[in-house]
Amino acid sequence: MVTSNAIQRTVHIRYADQIATAFFIDVDSRQYLVTARHVVPDLQGEAFISILHNNDWHDVGVRLVGHAPGEADISVLALPYRIAGADLTLPPDAAGLTVGQEAFFLGFPFGLFGEMGAANNHYPLPFVKRATVSCFEHNQHGLHRIFLDGNNNLGFSGGPVVFCLPGTNELRVAGVISGYRYEDQPIFHGTELLPLSTRHNTGIIFSYGIGYATSLARGNPIGSQ
Repeated sequence: MVTSNAIQRTVHIRYADQIATAFFIDVDSRQYLVTARHVVPDLQGEAFISILHNNDWHDVGVRLVGHAPGEADISVLALPYRIAGADLTLPPDAAGLTVGQEAFFLGFPFGLFGEMGAANNHYPLPFVKRATVSCFEHNQHGLHRIFLDGNNNLGFSGGPVVFCLPGTNELRVAGVISGYRYEDQPIFHGTELLPLSTRHNTGIIFSYGIGYATSLARGNPIGSQ
């Protein structure tokens, strides 16, 4: 079950012409906003993003904490104030994640969302999707990429991948949704092969380990307290 600590830490954001998902983590008593790097690829220094609240987009000033190195599709931002309550803890820690276990990811596919009013502090209710941890890989930075088996959609980019620590009811954030693998499939008219193809969602979801975000936060500790 995905509990309110994950739901209330997940927000709908807009930057330039992209709408996507982001979420809050706490690192060393400071709060940070995490999203996919491809959502904010040119963000440097101080900038504005928009966060949906009470059915309206609100511009919020942010400072770049850092973009993850290499291909890791993660960016970390600092806001001037806290949004997620400190009591709604959601550890950014993938320790205990196992292949074959159930995971969930949250976000706003195609800009869709639900509403809970005051029960979610008038922030939009994210969609929750179920997935299976199919595989993962490590590199010099630790847990690098997590492969999920599920059905990802546009708009989930930047959303959290959460899992329940085995043997407990504790939810943790393991990674950040990046995208999914597609496959070009030919199109036929009857038996005639047309010079066209369509992109098929294979169900393989790419996400990157949350350790990139915590490392960035500790390397530049400017999050709100």
